[in-house]
Amino acid sequence: MTRKRVAVYNLYWSTYGGGEQVAGAIANALADDHDVVLLGPEPVDVAATLARLGIDLSHCGYERVDGDLAASAASVEFDVFINTTYLSTTVNRAPIGLYYVHFPGQPPTPGQRVTRRLARSLAFALPHFKNRRIERVHAGLEKRAVRTAWARSYTTFLANSSFTAEWVTSLWKVPSQVLYPPVQPEVQPGAKSHTIASIGRFFDPKFGHCKKQLDLLHAFIELEQQGADGWRLELVGGADAASRDYALAVRRLARDHAVGVHFNAPRSLVRETLAAASIFWHGGGFGEDPATHPERFEHFGIAVVEAMAAGAVPIVFGAAGPAEIVRHGIDGFHWHTPAELIQFTRELIADSNRLAAMSASAQQRANEFSSTVFRSGIRGHATASAR
Repeated sequence: MTRKRVAVYNLYWSTYGGGEQVAGAIANALADDHDVVLLGPEPVDVAATLARLGIDLSHCGYERVDGDLAASAASVEFDVFINTTYLSTTVNRAPIGLYYVHFPGQPPTPGQRVTRRLARSLAFALPHFKNRRIERVHAGLEKRAVRTAWARSYTTFLANSSFTAEWVTSLWKVPSQVLYPPVQPEVQPGAKSHTIASIGRFFDPKFGHCKKQLDLLHAFIELEQQGADGWRLELVGGADAASRDYALAVRRLARDHAVGVHFNAPRSLVRETLAAASIFWHGGGFGEDPATHPERFEHFGIAVVEAMAAGAVPIVFGAAGPAEIVRHGIDGFHWHTPAELIQFTRELIADSNRLAAMSASAQQRANEFSSTVFRSGIRGHATASAR
């Protein structure tokens, strides 16, 4: 039986982020019985990918492409083309095209919607009015209009959550199926302490995807004032120069409170924090409008699953990906106001039996987002598309 040639396209292999975790898992899942070729602007460092992501890509080939146009041209050479690049508009030219969507971008602004309507109106008028000025105006509007015709070149769209799937339909006008990304928990539950953990980068809100550490910190200070003796909040995450003011504001507010703030901590500290944490807080999306800025929400929530696998009971902002992961009242809680976040936390602090039961449930739930489940899903989709 002839092995099918499969291309996995990603422009950011060397960043070793969540998108690359998914791309590598797709390639690895299909490499046993397909000839898999990795497409990207530079050769994939197999050793670094194994060390950073725990994925072995040694059985995959490589072909250089430096962008969407080059990827489209290369796709002709393959039986299956799989696009894993964030916000790519590559036209697939392979017989089978899969697109794994991390998120389809921002909704069009009012100005963009007006531009789109004007472009359509002028397109109807052009055949009737041979006017050079109208033609130039139409050409200018076409350049600014958001186009999604490329999406029709794909066989199947796979979304990382139902939240993302809804926006794929809304923005790209195509259906998609949910396939949650693979999570490889590396932290086992340890000796639990009176610790609340929150893991995530310290992004300034002006950049959009803020993890809301400042809001969580305000909630913890209120929790302290209501009586949470012996409990600590540990905030751990990366921080860069662009978000320096936000990160330092968190550190300043944390002074004189039972709060640890750790910037760019080694992975060992992340593991230790999760292993010891009894509760996990997540605030992504709080205070944002999902209708106008869905990109500011957590589209899945790998850190949430990792915390659950480590036995920390998650209390997450009740929207988007985390709300799909956490079953309210079973594995953890959904909060919508800081008062609810504090209330649910107090309930767990006051009832050690409930805390233990929900911890066990969270660990079981985390297994549903395993690499094994993802591998089975991607192979099933690839086979179904092939038929």
